[in-house]
Amino acid sequence: MKGAAVQLAKWVALKHQHQLIKKTNEPYFNHLLAVARMSAPFEEYGYEIGLCHDLLEDTNTGSAELLDQLLSFGYSGQEARLITTSVVELTDVYTPSNYPELRKKERKARESARLAAISASAQTVKYADLIYNLHWMLKHDRKHVKKYLKKKRLLLNSLNKGNEQLRKKAYDDIELGFDTIK
Repeated sequence: MKGAAVQLAKWVALKHQHQLIKKTNEPYFNHLLAVARMSAPFEEYGYEIGLCHDLLEDTNTGSAELLDQLLSFGYSGQEARLITTSVVELTDVYTPSNYPELRKKERKARESARLAAISASAQTVKYADLIYNLHWMLKHDRKHVKKYLKKKRLLLNSLNKGNEQLRKKAYDDIELGFDTIK
């Protein structure tokens, strides 16, 4: 791993330092690292995008700060913009705070439609995030896992721009998930 990626990982870990993965005592950074590592073989900047995919949503970091940090770590302007743009694309838009007038079902439908239009690099990282989250659901939230798997299968149907190999893994893992809950 290049020095810039190491610096980025340390910075992201610091930004998420007091956050835990829901229903565990694991640092939230472990989730980000897992998504980054899963994305890296399939997307040129998948590691970086994976590390940062929840940064704008779950910390007080803005896209300008992310871009500045990437540049300070040694990423070129083009690399920093690509990473930042992908992270922005992966950041939820249709949140309760942004759209309090919309019901949850409508917000989720709009978010799914928005995700269908994001870049291939962002969709590839979304596949990795989905894979991680479905394994978390199978382990920690069996009560809601069937509904979750159905929703994610539908979402995956519309996310067709990313790496096909990772998308197939996501589909396969969803089907395995259904098999384990029968």
